Amino acid sequence: MDVQCPRCGKEFVRRIPPTGFLETVAGALTLRPFVCQLCAHRFRAFQRGGRAQPLDQRQYERIQVSFPMTFSCEGQQGEGSVLDLSINGCAVKTPAAPAAGMILKVQLQAPELGRPIAVEAAVSRSVRSVYVGVEFLRLHDEEQYRLTQFVAGIITARRLTQDAGAVREVR
Repeated sequence: MDVQCPRCGKEFVRRIPPTGFLETVAGALTLRPFVCQLCAHRFRAFQRGGRAQPLDQRQYERIQVSFPMTFSCEGQQGEGSVLDLSINGCAVKTPAAPAAGMILKVQLQAPELGRPIAVEAAVSRSVRSVYVGVEFLRLHDEEQYRLTQFVAGIITARRLTQDAGAVREVR
């Protein structure tokens, strides 16, 4: 993909569905809406070619991970495993699933981080048995920065691995 974020200059962008009439018309002229997966900047850019695949309705790419987390809400505490992660949420498997709509405090405890990333406020958006979709609502600036760097590191490592695999296939 040739599109780069105009704010941070990174290529970690995702095409998103248009919002409103003007973006729909602009899309017909190949001016498409994007969102940066790292700095969350929403922008439009020209992209040639038609629809290669149906658009996912999510704004941020989910990255498969596996590490522990803890949460608390209204006196209830729980723990679980993060299954996928983006800069604005995660999917969790937990036997102590909170009800949908509950406001949570979350600690992401990936071993690579040294200390957990503290999410000051999150909401459980969907609950299916032991699986919970969590949207991050508020993080302190330092924690948001750490989360962004962590996600960027995972994306970069995976792209390097994919690129190395593609080079081996060519040889």
